[in-house]
Amino acid sequence: KKYKESSSYLALANNLKLNIYPSNSNQLIQQSKKLFIESNKQEIQIQEDKSFSENIFIVGMPRCGSTLVESILSMRNDVYDLGETNFLEKSFLECENYKKDMNLAELYRKKVNNKTDLKITTNKNLYNYQYAGIIANQIPNSKIVHCYRNPLDNILSIYRAHFTKRNEYYSSSLVDCAKIYLDQENIMSEYKNRFRSKIYDLNYDSLVTNPNEEIKSLISWLDWQWEDTYLSPHLNKRSVSTA
Repeated sequence: KKYKESSSYLALANNLKLNIYPSNSNQLIQQSKKLFIESNKQEIQIQEDKSFSENIFIVGMPRCGSTLVESILSMRNDVYDLGETNFLEKSFLECENYKKDMNLAELYRKKVNNKTDLKITTNKNLYNYQYAGIIANQIPNSKIVHCYRNPLDNILSIYRAHFTKRNEYYSSSLVDCAKIYLDQENIMSEYKNRFRSKIYDLNYDSLVTNPNEEIKSLISWLDWQWEDTYLSPHLNKRSVSTA
């Protein structure tokens, strides 16, 4: 219970880490702005296509409960969890670099189909929140689950975790954690105004305190048939490698 001593060592460790891996908060915020502008350029009226997989994107901040949500959803036998794949970003960059005769939805589908034959997939690359407008505009049969939790708990949890990926270099700064948290909140609010029917709000704090009600609400929103197995994600045998 040496909280003050603990906090000083935590700050020291994170400051050392910042010297090795400088924060990338500005780059992430600029990326959010760029993709928001891109989503405004062209409204593509996509038709829901039954030949496409049902694409569920789980987005939000790190440490927001996304791993638990993916474990819950993948209790369904015909769901394939892609984990933190960057298929969407790769597909978008291919479209951006080559432009002609490139279709984002087709590129994404090919990458998914190379991974699984199942017709329902979950993608929990959290930073896909930046692509939420593009997902809603251009990926048929797509649904977005926005996970969030109390911001102070979320930021502290990020600050305490040892992330090794480039996207999380901001995690060693409390100020930059707050900047990124606010950026994703603001950008998701904009996307929800435009694509309310495509985005589900999932409060992690409510999920862990009242799982029965929250899980049933999520499954109902997805328009899936209810199964009691959704209430037992701890029995899921999938591999988990998050911090």
